[in-house]
Amino acid sequence: MCKHFQKTVFCLICTISFLLISTWSIGQPDPVKFGKVELKDLQMKHYAKDTGAAAVVLCDFGNSYFRYSNEEGFQVYFERITRIKILKKSGYDWADGKIPFYRVSNSSEEEISNLKGFTYNLNGNEIVKDKLTKESVFEEKLSDNWYMKKFSMPNVKEGSVIEFSYTIKSDFLYNFREWQFQESIPVIWSEYRAVIPEYFNYKQLAQGYEPINTEEKMTDMSFSIRIDADYSTYGERTPARMENVQAKASSYRWTAKDVPAMKEEPYMTTIDDFVSKIEFELASTKFPGQMIKTYTNTWEALTETLLKSEYFGDQLARTGFVKNELAAISAKITEPSQKAIAIYEYVRKYMKWNGIKNKYTETTTKKAYEARTGNSADINLLLVAILKEAGLEANPVILSTRDHGRIMESYALLSKFNYVIAHVAIGDKYLLLDATDPVIGYTMLPTRCLNGLGWMVSSRNPGWVQLQTPERMVEVFTGKFDLDANGELKGTVDISKGGYSGLSMRKAILSDGKDKYIEEFKKKYPSWQISKHDFTDVEELNKAINAKYEVTLSEQVQVAGNMMYIKPLLTHATDENPFKLENRKFPVDFAVPMDETFSCFITIPAGYKVEELPKGAIVELPEKSGRFTFMTAVNGNVVQVTSRISLKKPVYYAEEYSYLKEFFNQVITKHAEQVVLKKL
Repeated sequence: MCKHFQKTVFCLICTISFLLISTWSIGQPDPVKFGKVELKDLQMKHYAKDTGAAAVVLCDFGNSYFRYSNEEGFQVYFERITRIKILKKSGYDWADGKIPFYRVSNSSEEEISNLKGFTYNLNGNEIVKDKLTKESVFEEKLSDNWYMKKFSMPNVKEGSVIEFSYTIKSDFLYNFREWQFQESIPVIWSEYRAVIPEYFNYKQLAQGYEPINTEEKMTDMSFSIRIDADYSTYGERTPARMENVQAKASSYRWTAKDVPAMKEEPYMTTIDDFVSKIEFELASTKFPGQMIKTYTNTWEALTETLLKSEYFGDQLARTGFVKNELAAISAKITEPSQKAIAIYEYVRKYMKWNGIKNKYTETTTKKAYEARTGNSADINLLLVAILKEAGLEANPVILSTRDHGRIMESYALLSKFNYVIAHVAIGDKYLLLDATDPVIGYTMLPTRCLNGLGWMVSSRNPGWVQLQTPERMVEVFTGKFDLDANGELKGTVDISKGGYSGLSMRKAILSDGKDKYIEEFKKKYPSWQISKHDFTDVEELNKAINAKYEVTLSEQVQVAGNMMYIKPLLTHATDENPFKLENRKFPVDFAVPMDETFSCFITIPAGYKVEELPKGAIVELPEKSGRFTFMTAVNGNVVQVTSRISLKKPVYYAEEYSYLKEFFNQVITKHAEQVVLKKL
């Protein structure tokens, strides 16, 4: 939507009455005044509510409002003042500012103005300030339309207070500024105000787990409407004229106090999925004398847009350049599922992904095919096109990768998607295929794609698709050892890694070779003295990859007089709980279910007996969503220890967190127990 769409409709009649709505009419004072730094903030040594914080946002204040002019029409203004206390050297990064802005062309862009900043330090009891200079400000291109203004605050030290402010003037009314109340450091006060004329209807998309206080009030504003000259049915001319119109505006104020830091935790997608923030989507406009105009997409409209796109739907009908290759495959294979797999294997092996994630092709799939490289859309839309040409029911599925954020089913926003894969229906079953990864078979998707739901783009049957695969993380460790009187273990270890467990191992061996893999393995397990190794099924992508080692271990047994203390889990004990928070407000996302089995058989030396053996245990999560089994046994002179951890769900929600945390506490306790031998 460009600025001229409403340019001829309004003429501002009263500048004073319009500008009144750009301030909060309830009478609340601004929470921060630029340049008015308090001595107590400079004297702060640590933040009492989070003593480990490297920095803390003292105040973040934003204000969005509309202005109108005859020349430009409506424009949105966004003003911001941010003040941050630097507590440690590790917080210096917060002195580097970033301002994203939108640009279609040099003549149509968001304009950043009044960028200013100061760093404040104490010299005794005197406040010394250093000014942000133009030399410390630069611009970076992020994508075709998004840019970033960056700046670095001067003379930052432990104890500094920095503040900066700026204004953005935007012609792009659909890009109404979002506001994030939560950061990776604590925020003492965050406030956002917005004044929106009744002609603009924005949907508000709020997320997060921290309480946000919302206030709303209607405000009056006065405009003059220009009525163009017209002719009556009798041919009488009505001259152009101005008419006064009283309009309403909605004034909003959102505030958040003492917001805790949102920190990266194990097994989460992107942190942006969980921070407290509010976003806006222009749903419709309704100007006097005009019909309502809707901007909010429906999923059907989104589908139509993609299918008509030169860089999406048009590519699905272009396959002439691979007709010979397709004919060769079809001549050998007629069964639908096997044909789909063969086409997938061909594209996966032929094309090389350039690492760029996109839902649109760079140019055309033909050019990508000729170059044998391309982005994710070049490769996967090519795959869909060939599958279709082969007579299979194939369609693209757009998705958001785990690092890009989750999809909200209620809002059909193309910007929320950044990737595309292939969906092929075969009878009452289907395959989800991604040909970008050379070590992933047809039963798996790259982990980056396992992010909830994807949208199938189809003219006949569009809809949601669960981004799941039948594969899990499956690892089986089997060790057989002879223990000598000196506490040394010699024997064999067989490790089988199936599904997602084997991806990194397979990729490392295929790219760098077995010797390099063993070199890195020894760094990870320095106590392993490997005399021989062998790998099987490395190139069989739909099978488990297997490793066999002949090893000597000397650090897993402690000899003390006539006693031996054995760590039966060897180097594979779980000794640290990944879940350290007392409470977790967001899900634990493993991406896929997991199943790990460890079995160890140790033949004890002659002249020793088992003095102490860990007891068996079974721990289950509610609704049998997870199970830990620990078993021990003695058969003659052989000690057997088996541990199995099975987590049956890819995602555990916040209500299940305490159970999951205790589950791993129990695992750690059992894995730490030792087998004790005594000399006869």
